[in-house]
Amino acid sequence: MIAVSQHPAPTLARAQHPTQQIFQRDWLIYRKMVDNNYLFHREAYACLHHVLISEMMRPFSFLDVACGDASASVAALRGTAVARYEGIDLSRAALDMAELALAELDCPTVLNEGDFAELLPLRSEPADVIWIGLSLHHFQTPEKLGLMRAARALLAEGGRFLIYENSSPDGEDRDGWLRRLEAQRPFWSAYDDAEWEVVWNHISRADYPETPSTWAMLGQEAGFDRVRELFVAPSDLIRLYSFD
Repeated sequence: MIAVSQHPAPTLARAQHPTQQIFQRDWLIYRKMVDNNYLFHREAYACLHHVLISEMMRPFSFLDVACGDASASVAALRGTAVARYEGIDLSRAALDMAELALAELDCPTVLNEGDFAELLPLRSEPADVIWIGLSLHHFQTPEKLGLMRAARALLAEGGRFLIYENSSPDGEDRDGWLRRLEAQRPFWSAYDDAEWEVVWNHISRADYPETPSTWAMLGQEAGFDRVRELFVAPSDLIRLYSFD
């Protein structure tokens, strides 16, 4: 069992891993990553959409953690029974873009500016679906557990906590994961060398994948009854999990 306080120390963790600063400063580089589907966002959000359509047929509230510009989440929410959307992000510029994207949804929407690692443990309002896409891996394992416990405490009865996060096959360490990612460089052809260096410097300093066994253990330790692996990116660098 992992020894961890109920509430992690996110300020220190975020100071050591300046992810948000990089994405705020280099939004176009990040968007190029998304637009070229290098991290298989399209498939992951299609999987999220399938879960929402097939498993959340009653009206549900959706908490989008580290929502960014919310464009991918809006696409996943089309045609679902979403009754309320709430997003959290550190970037004011991203939230301004999210506000425009969310106009498409026919439900109340709320956007909160701030560090989700600080805000989640302070929340009390439950959510039916909590989604974190490619942000939880910026934390060390004990901090992930603290945030997953905070999510579990917020999840309404019958709800889902879903994440799309960096993951190594069982038996692979972080260095092995980084080597496999670095080998993807020839396929990320939309980036010039300077842009790739920005991406690589961020990932090599700030990304901490977990193995499937560790994700399952974290789910159990956080208080979830069931953990399902729903999608593995073709690169085998990222996986989508459902906790309920």
